[in-house]
Amino acid sequence: MAYVLFISELKLKDSTAINLNVDPEILLPYVLQAQRIYIEPKLGTTLYEKLESLITAGTIGNVGNT
Repeated sequence: MAYVLFISELKLKDSTAINLNVDPEILLPYVLQAQRIYIEPKLGTTLYEKLESLITAGTIGNVGNT
């Protein structure tokens, strides 16, 4: 199963009090859980899954996807 994160490790660590030395493997389950609990209900499942597919395909920045 592929994990799709809506935030990069660097952005997460720069924007929070998380130490730069924290292993990303420790953060992964919590970021995924936060996405499902807080982001998906706000966006709706359809848009959430669309964003996941665009991130996975690497096409999120394409002109038609703005």
